[in-house]
Amino acid sequence: MTRLPNTKPTQSQHRNRKRGVIGVMFRADRLLIIRRSLTVNAPGKLCLPGGGIEAGESEEEALVREMQEELAIDVTPTRLCWRSVTPWGTRLAWWVAEFPDHIEPVPNPEEVAEVHWMTANDIGTARGVLPSLPDFVAAWRGGKIELPWTDSSQG
Repeated sequence: MTRLPNTKPTQSQHRNRKRGVIGVMFRADRLLIIRRSLTVNAPGKLCLPGGGIEAGESEEEALVREMQEELAIDVTPTRLCWRSVTPWGTRLAWWVAEFPDHIEPVPNPEEVAEVHWMTANDIGTARGVLPSLPDFVAAWRGGKIELPWTDSSQG
């Protein structure tokens, strides 16, 4: 089926049943953001860390595995905070997770080029952002997502 550029897929076009999990992790008022490596899908884009859910895996198990693979951190998923569907039909589960403050994420260069800690305002002005990230921030700012940290500069 051919779609016109810049149009959203219809419900019938959401045939892809791929599932993914996203990690939502804070340090003070900043979210953990990664820049994807140049060898993965959406190369060089900024986004929250995450990946695909494998067959037989729970969302929480996938999050723990993905954070270990991408950033060499052991996280504790605390709660689901949002669900979304990408324009190409991947269903995403956004999980708040924690890891000790004294542990620094170490990017796996095959998947992650850089690690950043960014405020909601930083994300709003960043270039090269995966489309799901501004959608997430807009939902957060719009009160649709309750997070453990509220950026006082959201205004």
